[in-house]
Amino acid sequence: MIDDDAKEFLHGELRDLRAAVVWKLDGLSEYDVRRPLTTTGTNLLGLVKHLALCESR
Repeated sequence: MIDDDAKEFLHGELRDLRAAVVWKLDGLSEYDVRRPLTTTGTNLLGLVKHLALCESR
């Protein structure tokens, strides 16, 4: 079982990383977040959706 200090540390790290992603994407246009960046079609919106799904688990 994870103790309360470790849990708070991990939640703090998650909050910091979430804030960093939001900060980096803030101000981008709709086109920029949906534009495919790889040959497989990965885009920034898809990356955010993936992170949200992983975080919810």
